[in-house]
Amino acid sequence: MTDPAFRIRLMEGRDIPTVVSLDRQVFADSWPESAFVQEIYFNPSAHYFVLELLDPRRALTWHSVRRRRAAWLVGFVGMRVEGTRGHISTLAVLDEWRGRRLGEMLLLTAIDRAVRDGAQSIGLEVRVSNAVAQALYAKYGFMQRSLIQRYYADGEDALYLQVALEGNPGYVPRVIGQLAALGVELQLELVLDAERRRVPEG
Repeated sequence: MTDPAFRIRLMEGRDIPTVVSLDRQVFADSWPESAFVQEIYFNPSAHYFVLELLDPRRALTWHSVRRRRAAWLVGFVGMRVEGTRGHISTLAVLDEWRGRRLGEMLLLTAIDRAVRDGAQSIGLEVRVSNAVAQALYAKYGFMQRSLIQRYYADGEDALYLQVALEGNPGYVPRVIGQLAALGVELQLELVLDAERRRVPEG
């Protein structure tokens, strides 16, 4: 069988019911539908992306499955950029699709969006027990800045991690290069917006 192909695109309003269902499968403290509605429609600093599985038999004729695309969502990520600070609000991949570096691709997509919005640092919260996620974030320079006690609804603590982009000249080219290389490896197409993606000057 042909290896599966994927695409990452901006989340749309019609994706919200599927994303809420996916969120509930991944997280014990999932978001209500109203939170995604608020982010997609009313928060101009928020950028949300979905990871979409393309039918391998029809990967070259995408428009033929366009009407059914919501059924193929397997992950998503959210990034907010306010001023010079970016914040990854959520990142999820369904259990059966983990171990394929898809979460890494979503993370890189979010970082790339923050860079293009002028972020000079990016932060996030992660469960103290989530060693797999912590290892991924460490791979891209996220370091612990603080411990947030009882951050999650079940009482578990969170680590607040952050990576500085300012004064780190090699970071952005590394992220963009890895984004392109991993996209090819995963047969993954990025459909983010109409802007030309480039490394910011200066």
